[in-house]
Amino acid sequence: MTEVRSTGDNIWRPSPGHRLSGLLVGAAFLAGTTWLASNGELSLKDKILFGAADITLVILLPVMLFRWRMVLDRDAVTFVFLRVRRVPIEEIVDAKTVPRDGLTFVLRDGGQESFAGLANSAWGHRRTTPTRADNAAREVLCAAAAARGEIPPADFRLPPMRALKRAAVEGGIWAALVALFVGN
Repeated sequence: MTEVRSTGDNIWRPSPGHRLSGLLVGAAFLAGTTWLASNGELSLKDKILFGAADITLVILLPVMLFRWRMVLDRDAVTFVFLRVRRVPIEEIVDAKTVPRDGLTFVLRDGGQESFAGLANSAWGHRRTTPTRADNAAREVLCAAAAARGEIPPADFRLPPMRALKRAAVEGGIWAALVALFVGN
């Protein structure tokens, strides 16, 4: 596995507030499940379920806090989470914000690569100043245009987010299914 740089220019991570909220929610969940397990009020099914969730959380929380990033190099954009994905810079032709996927780059062949660590809110396009996601998308698109020998976009802003209702309905369906299987 090749080394991915973690310091320097053109590295984007989730915001400190996003990482802090993940840490607080994770710590509260771990404390809550430990307290429930220590009181002995959980059934065997619940102990297995909470134990699996705790193990998953203990694995994913440090990854979210310390590893999750998007790196722009001269020839590729690298997305780092549990695995490392590299996209050649010339392949990127557009950027958008997708609900639940975050900053999404459209590739020349129609494929998409997303980085959920950066995203605009549903109203981010109405701000007078560019967001962090706008700036990251502009940097990547300028580097991609320069690599293809095209004129870089001078003032790129992400378009408004689409499909918010669909994402909310899908999230509600998933929540209902989880509640059905986990509930008594």
